[in-house]
Amino acid sequence: MYNNKISEEMAKMNTEPAIEITTELTDFFNEDAKWMELASSSFNFSAPAFIGCMISDKDGKTIAIFELFKSALEYFIKKDIKDIEKRNNFDIELIPMFICALERFSDQICIENLSGIKLKGTNIKMHSIFCFSQFTITLFLNPFIRIKPYENVICDYYSYLFKKYEEEFENILKLSSNEIVSQIELKGREWLRELNELYLNSV
Repeated sequence: MYNNKISEEMAKMNTEPAIEITTELTDFFNEDAKWMELASSSFNFSAPAFIGCMISDKDGKTIAIFELFKSALEYFIKKDIKDIEKRNNFDIELIPMFICALERFSDQICIENLSGIKLKGTNIKMHSIFCFSQFTITLFLNPFIRIKPYENVICDYYSYLFKKYEEEFENILKLSSNEIVSQIELKGREWLRELNELYLNSV
């Protein structure tokens, strides 16, 4: 039943129009304000199931960041760093570099068929995906979420994304176009919200 629902949602996403900035997408900023108000008003604000992800090239350079709301990754990754100086100086874009370094290291020591790396703490879970030839995906989740039921739909979504927007991603790699990145990130935010709704409807 749940798998059928996932398939229906994926079918809807696969029929969406090409990337364009629309007035509808600006509604996300109102949603951002609501999430940030909730997060800042509660010290123990629990992380949502799917917080966000970072897409990088194979050298670890960040290409795009998908977040449930603006600055969600910064908030949930940094909020438990007690040292103010360390918290202020911590650069989340170092994370994909570390993950990709581990990916290259696994190749050098001949670890075969490594599909990703998983790291889990008490405050956040990190799950990387290595199966794409040009990109590495690093997901950030609530630590108590089981990602296994969602792995196929997540990989299917990124396969669809990279195929549908192949030319745009090629331009990002070559030109570092901020305009294209912003449009793709808004699309990614929409998908994350749909994914979190699917999770909430399944529990």
